[in-house]
Amino acid sequence: MSRRAMILLILAIIAVHGILLWLIVATGDNEQKIADTQKQIKDGNALISEMEDEVQSLEQKNPASAVQNPDTGNSAGKPETGAAQGTSTQSSASTQSSASTQSSASSQTKTGGTTEKDPLAGLPATKEKPTPSVPSTTYVRKPKKTVVPKLDFTGAARDDISGLKGITLSTAGILVDMDTNKVLWAKNSSNPVPVASLTKIMTIMLAYEIAMDDSSPYTLQSLIPVTPEAINTEPSKVYFKKGEMFTIDELLIAASVRSANDAAHLLAEHLGGGQADKFIEDMNRRAKELGMTHTTYFNAHGLPGKSKALDNQSSCEDVARLCLVFRNYPYLMELAGKRTAPFREKGSPDYILLQNHNNLLPGAKTAAPGVNGIKTGFTNRAGFCVAASCQREGRNLLAVATGFPSAADRDNFIRVLLDWGYVKIGVAKPKASSTSTSTKSTSTKSSTTSKTTSTKKGR
Repeated sequence: MSRRAMILLILAIIAVHGILLWLIVATGDNEQKIADTQKQIKDGNALISEMEDEVQSLEQKNPASAVQNPDTGNSAGKPETGAAQGTSTQSSASTQSSASTQSSASSQTKTGGTTEKDPLAGLPATKEKPTPSVPSTTYVRKPKKTVVPKLDFTGAARDDISGLKGITLSTAGILVDMDTNKVLWAKNSSNPVPVASLTKIMTIMLAYEIAMDDSSPYTLQSLIPVTPEAINTEPSKVYFKKGEMFTIDELLIAASVRSANDAAHLLAEHLGGGQADKFIEDMNRRAKELGMTHTTYFNAHGLPGKSKALDNQSSCEDVARLCLVFRNYPYLMELAGKRTAPFREKGSPDYILLQNHNNLLPGAKTAAPGVNGIKTGFTNRAGFCVAASCQREGRNLLAVATGFPSAADRDNFIRVLLDWGYVKIGVAKPKASSTSTSTKSTSTKSSTTSKTTSTKKGR
């Protein structure tokens, strides 16, 4: 402020004070009122002076800027997020997306508040813009002590046994009583074969374990910005847009229900400290911890490599071992059993109602009684694959099979195999035959379609 302006301001203040004194005298107030008014004016001036001194002091301490832009500042430490432990039904970890409308509770929780999504994604404009999670380059996953599931092959039926329609169409398979780990049927079950999107069983489980690890910087509500690599991942996908952010929970839902390759890659890229390869190394280490000796992962989604040697490989026995551990997480089993799930804010132009590829689930066109998960898969080299968990009368079976020429062939065989397995363990076949006859014509059509599908796509 210039000297002249300062003088004018002082004169103006003096004039105002004079007018106030004149008004008081003119109205007949006594000398005490005049003194009180003068004291109030003096106190006011002192307060103004103190405020000016404080402003000056702040400017001297931080001459460049007194305020940091909250949108560009980095947050230190763990985001204030909450997450539920998958030992019982749990509260949805996603706080904004309609994909997290499922209600689940938990017996253990990580402390913290709730991260809220960007107002542009549908929340009121008064909500504070969230801070996205930063990939941690220092977090190292500790080896997880897990009891390696031992499969008992005593008395198991082998190979192409008679009476099971469609059994010759599979390249490999296994049927396990999950309550006893007893194998009921096996065919080439220890041979490494391409497993396509059955890969995501490991991706989903490992990402969940990292998010639930108290020593990790992540929770199910950690917000992950999409990356160019994830956007460019081949279908199946949820078609990320530049600038979008999703919680780990939302990405788990997309990878499980939609079998979204872009969601699986984004999880791997972020939880791998910004490099998917690091997460994939952890996938292979986790496989060894589970005794999966015939398994090698090259990516987190199961899309085919440039050659068969670069396809994700596993054996049906290894997939069964993985599923036996996977089922110990009720929340993941809940996701695996969903027929549909909303993704993004309902009403937005990019909203998707995710549809599960597993048509053995209740309500699907070729539903099998009791099926409650876990994952399907397909690439040209892997054929149509499935890991199907099932519960009837409190007994739990797991069927894993690969290499079918069509989804209909795969589903019809699994229905027959499960019926056969339940009869073998003393559970009666459902009154209404679970063998579909209406899908016979669909089978041929699906087989033809699968042969013309690009090897660059998979699910």
